Amino acid sequence: MPRITSAVGLVTAVACLALAGCGDDPAGGTGTEVGGSPSATTSPSPTAEPTVGSYPHFEPKDYSYTLRVSCFCLAAGVPIRITVEGGDVTDAVYAESGRGVKAGEPVDVFRRVSINEVIDAANDTGAASVDVTWPDGQGYPSSVYVDQATNTMDEEVGYEVSDVSVAD
Repeated sequence: MPRITSAVGLVTAVACLALAGCGDDPAGGTGTEVGGSPSATTSPSPTAEPTVGSYPHFEPKDYSYTLRVSCFCLAAGVPIRITVEGGDVTDAVYAESGRGVKAGEPVDVFRRVSINEVIDAANDTGAASVDVTWPDGQGYPSSVYVDQATNTMDEEVGYEVSDVSVAD
């Protein structure tokens, strides 16, 4: 019986660590750097030499986009289609099946993020490191990668933004 108890304890510990990276804070998960594809918008681009804390917010209030979240959690990297109305996320579903989820399923609350919340992660001056890819002339970043603590494992998070469609 001790072997079964030890195995159950190990599985429980690993599951807890995996879930710890999937809290309600979009900048508190884990992941790897991601890339994105640009789309034209009327929003301002960042300053000529932007730094963490100086990225501008996305101006449109009504839009939809595809988000991939890289983290040490369930469904990492599965594309999510997010709809934002009046600046608030009104719908967020998995765009594809994979990694334990099905296309059309609603996503967890921590993945229901607007582009401005992704930009907020890019502006996290308290993080150990932030890497942002923001193409010239584009009103939002293609990717944001945040490492909250240099000496901590599995708390990094990456966001990939693509297929942005602004409502008329």
